[in-house]
Amino acid sequence: MRKIKELCVVTAMCLSFASLTACGAAAENGDSQEDEVSIEETVDTEVDVEESTETDSEEEVADVGELKELAQGDKAPDFTAELVDGTEFKLSEHENEVVLLNFFASWCPPCMGEMPAFEKLKKDNIEGLSILCVNCMEDKATVDQLVKDEGYTFPIAYDVEGKIGQLYPTEGIPYTLVIKNGVIEKIYLGADGADAQYAEYKSAVEECMK
Repeated sequence: MRKIKELCVVTAMCLSFASLTACGAAAENGDSQEDEVSIEETVDTEVDVEESTETDSEEEVADVGELKELAQGDKAPDFTAELVDGTEFKLSEHENEVVLLNFFASWCPPCMGEMPAFEKLKKDNIEGLSILCVNCMEDKATVDQLVKDEGYTFPIAYDVEGKIGQLYPTEGIPYTLVIKNGVIEKIYLGADGADAQYAEYKSAVEECMK
């Protein structure tokens, strides 16, 4: 399948570090004995603080690096999602089914272009297939209005804080996975439009059900 390379980046990571001004304030408020501290000792202290900060930074970067993209054959991370209709979807409860899991946003043209594919698959009533589209970090009011305006009937989940998205890191959206018995069978990044994606997803689902 030809995959559209125009993808929408969905994850931003912010690293925050503790303020070091307290050390400076303590030195300014110290008594006369503290004023006698040598310049050499002060320099050593500053170096130690700098080295400590660099070490902390390296550890945080290492933690972020562990969030690598998933591959076919990997176990699909479990999660529980709140749906627009007020119910919940827990992935591990659907291990006996084929799950079509999609990540999208209303501001992403390729995402919105393929949405009718999920609606058509939902109306096909394929036994043993569960569809879930996870919205990427938009507020609930926006998602609710989208569903109302478009008339979608397939399950759509909120992910306002991006917690589900963190379990499924990707370089862009739309991002769709076909999961069987809790294992990722197919991964799609990008979309070619509703008709092409409908045929592609249906073929992948049917293959998994053989």
